[in-house]
Amino acid sequence: MTNETNTTTDTTLFNPHRVVRRLAAAEGYLEIGLPTYAIAELNRVADAGPFEPIVQLFRGEALQAQEKFADAIAPLNRAAEMFPAPFNQRALMALSNCYRHQGQDRLADEAVAAASSDVPPGTPLNVAVVPIFMIKNPGPSRTTSGDH
Repeated sequence: MTNETNTTTDTTLFNPHRVVRRLAAAEGYLEIGLPTYAIAELNRVADAGPFEPIVQLFRGEALQAQEKFADAIAPLNRAAEMFPAPFNQRALMALSNCYRHQGQDRLADEAVAAASSDVPPGTPLNVAVVPIFMIKNPGPSRTTSGDH
């Protein structure tokens, strides 16, 4: 009897370590301009648990990077709703960009206004795209006693 596993998704119960690894990989792929690989990593997450807003944000950003602006709107909108203000600014600014590319300038302006609603009028909005995950190098690998 063989144990068949699904290679496209993580079908086990919520495993935060596995989810974080997938999200870190997806973010890395986005940083180096490989949105297709980022989406593949995100598709392998069956249950993101409390990380669902990040999954939605990365999915939207990956679709936006592929210039699939209409497809990116739904996940970016979900991310903007799931993240509390002001942490949703990154999603709202990406959402604004997608709306603008779709010719929906009024919605684009509303997204920008929502992103800056907690900021006093006249304050420039500085949205920095910074990595959400940092994978630390575990240190030098162990060598056997015969290695010098």
